[in-house]
Amino acid sequence: MDNIQTFINEIPGLTWNWLKLNRDKITLEAAFNAAKAEILNAEDGIKIEEGIPSEAAGLNFASGVFNAKNPKLVDGHPHFDFVTEDKNHPVEAIFADSKYSKTVRISGKVEKPLIINFSDDESQANLTYIIAEENSESTVVFVYEGKASESIFRAKILAKENAKIHIAKVQLLGKESLQLDDTAVIAKDGAEVQFTQIELGGRHVDSGLGVILEGYKSRFTSEVAYTCKKDQMLDMNHIVYHTGKKSECLMNVNGTLLENAFKTYRGTIDFKNGCAGSKGNEMEEVLLLSPKAVNKSIPVILCDEEDVEGEHGSTIGRLSKEVLFYMQSRGISEAEAEKIMSRAKIQAAASLIPSEEVKEKINAYLDK
Repeated sequence: MDNIQTFINEIPGLTWNWLKLNRDKITLEAAFNAAKAEILNAEDGIKIEEGIPSEAAGLNFASGVFNAKNPKLVDGHPHFDFVTEDKNHPVEAIFADSKYSKTVRISGKVEKPLIINFSDDESQANLTYIIAEENSESTVVFVYEGKASESIFRAKILAKENAKIHIAKVQLLGKESLQLDDTAVIAKDGAEVQFTQIELGGRHVDSGLGVILEGYKSRFTSEVAYTCKKDQMLDMNHIVYHTGKKSECLMNVNGTLLENAFKTYRGTIDFKNGCAGSKGNEMEEVLLLSPKAVNKSIPVILCDEEDVEGEHGSTIGRLSKEVLFYMQSRGISEAEAEKIMSRAKIQAAASLIPSEEVKEKINAYLDK
């Protein structure tokens, strides 16, 4: 495969170019293999199929990573609507072959979490469709390990009427890895989607999230935690579109930056015309533990509907004097206090994942 240079993670509402917040740019150099997964707890109620599901043809998923603005004419003028996946995106050519795709169908109430573990050291790509049938309840955990130089992981989730699904992604890659990770969600009437993401490894990681709350009283909650150190770069573009009436979203991001780390977070809540009665809330907290670390945060609310409630905010800074005084009064040094608080952010998100095996992997990675 020829090298691919491309823009990704483009924010829906562009800012001034000199801020360098609108998008990220990457270069892919490897030939990608179909990622091999170790699948655990595939019990009754879970069916795994090769290839793309039949439902995919009628679905227009949103995307954080592989996005493009699709202008529509409104009263003769271009109107930008959903930031959907770009079918002409250079990376899309990789997924033209169905060998990269799997489908997970979930029905009924599944007690144990389905764990999908990727741990190859070769450059890899995977697209996993998850179809959560009506009234189903489940948890699916993706774990990314290994030392692959480049990897692309995508998950497309359809939560049908009244389905409840928890998607967790745990990234524990080697320090030289470049990863693109995209999560797309469509939630129908009464569906509840929970998303947990932990980012710890990698050299350059782009995380995209595109959620369409299409259904009446559909709901999305997310808890994202990260630690970036040395020369790590983390670029996030998370977007939630409200189109269904009385839909709700709550997005929380917590992280720590050390040494020469560089992190960008774009968080967008977009209230579309017709989503009356909807509510959206997003909050980010960043712990800066180095004067050389670079943080860029841009929480955004876009609104085409009057009867909605939206809140957003970002808190950035060092440990407060009160916290340090409390720690030091109990014999804990400033350096150790910083480690404790940084780790606490990760463990708070990890506590939401109902798998002791995965939690042990996270703790082992943190110890290392």
